[in-house]
Parts: sequence; C-alpha cells; structure tokens
Amino acid sequence: MTVIKQAISQAFSFLSKCRLAFPRVEAELILAFLLQQERLYLYLHGEEKLPERLEEEYWDLVRRRGEGEPLAYLTGKKEFMGLEFRVESGVLIPRPETEHLVEGVISWFKEYCPQPTEGHHRIIDLGTGCGNIAISLAYYLPWVMVSGIDISKKALQVAAYNAAKHGLQDRVEFLYGDYRQILPREKQKYQAVVSNPPYIPADLLASLSPEVQREPRIALDGGVDGLDAYRAILSNIREYLLPAGLLAFEVGEGQAGAVLEMGRMAGFVRKNDIIKDYAGIERVVMLA
Repeated sequence: MTVIKQAISQAFSFLSKCRLAFPRVEAELILAFLLQQERLYLYLHGEEKLPERLEEEYWDLVRRRGEGEPLAYLTGKKEFMGLEFRVESGVLIPRPETEHLVEGVISWFKEYCPQPTEGHHRIIDLGTGCGNIAISLAYYLPWVMVSGIDISKKALQVAAYNAAKHGLQDRVEFLYGDYRQILPREKQKYQAVVSNPPYIPADLLASLSPEVQREPRIALDGGVDGLDAYRAILSNIREYLLPAGLLAFEVGEGQAGAVLEMGRMAGFVRKNDIIKDYAGIERVVMLA
C-alpha cells in the first residue's frame, strides 16, 4: 500500500507533466476530498497508508484531472463568497472574479436600499447557473428576495439544491426561462437585475483551455463580439426594473467601455460605475 505523502508526490509528478498551474495543490485537494478531510490532515498523517480501493479512486481522479476535467467537476464543489456550492458537469463553474460583481451589488444595496421596515427588496439573477450569485446575495443581504433564471434545467436543479443547503429556499426561487424573455409569467419589477452572461467572442472559444472548454458552451459563447447577451438584456430591461433600480453586469476583458456606452444609450445615466478585479481588469459594470 502507498502512504499519503508518497501518493501525493506521485500525483504531483504526473500533474506537473500535464502542465497544470498548481499541480501539488490539486493533488492534495483531490486526496483531501476522497478522505473527506482538510488539507492539513494530509501533512499530519503523511505516513498513513491508503486503502487499495481509495488509492485506485485517487488515481482515477488524478488521471481525469490531467486530461483536462475541471477539479470542481471531480469534487462536485466550488467555494464562492465564502460559501460552498455544489457543481456538476454541464453547469458553469463559479469564478473568483465574479465575486466582484456580488460585492458591488451588496455595497450598492447597503448604500441605496437598506433594510425596509417591512417586506423585502427584490433582485433577479439572469443566467443563474449553480445559483452562486443569487444565493450569495440572499445570504449577505437578508432583506432581499432573489429570483434566478436559467435556460438549463440541470443548472436549476443544482441551484435549488444549493439554496436548500444554505437554508435560503424561502428567499431564493429559481425559474426556467431565457434572459431575452426574463420571466415566463407576468412581469415583476425588481430593485436590481444582476447577470454574469456569456461574453466570450465565438472565435475565441477554440483557444480556451481544455478544462474551460468542458463547461457548457451556452454559458460561454457571447456571439461574434461577445456582446450579444448585453444587447438582448438592455433591449427590454427597463420593463423589469424599478425607476431607481440597478443593472449590474460582469464583463470580459476590454468590454466594459462598450457595455457602459450601451447602458447609457438605454437610458442608464443617473449613476454608472466600473469595478476592476484584482488583476486590474475592468470586470463589473454598474448601471443606474
């Protein structure tokens, strides 16, 4: 039998040859996941032997990771805004940069829409995926009700699971629909509309890393210039926003200026901002 530290060393060597950015970290995360322990456990029990069955499972996951399968799909989970979310193949994996979108909306609500004396403010998340944006907003803004809409029934099932996991099923609902239509029922007015839509230009999809290409194309493909979803949302979003409401987008690199101008042309001229991510990229456009 192989001991823990030896298994990690072998996996690290294999994943290094696969040119992963953080091969040792991923080797440890996969084994910690199988052992249902924190990474610290691996260091404290490095001489502990792995059962043969577990060793076989470990190498199966390591090989799949080396072939480009996303780590989040292998472990079925991803952290976002300090919360753990279930993810599955066929559902977009939450990204750290999307936290800037959520943080921007939270800050806006605390400044402009504090807790009402009764009732709730309402937010809708267009293209909700696993529900990470909608659930995080409900978690950190206890005075809001959040709706998430997605065209993928699988994503909606995963999102509903995540809402229940965090005890937010009473304040978060998930609906089947397309962001072009917003809701398949009578129009509801919202204090904020939030979206991380597909924004990668179609001709760049083939150049994405193998693991990103395993994620759903519908959640990545933004059309010829990457801006199709923004045009669709801005074409009728006024019908769903309250007069002083917020429209907040995540955008791709180099797209913030174009989306901001599209917002101004759609009448969002009261208070508009751009938020940069930690890499200095203009990542979020806030329109009001």
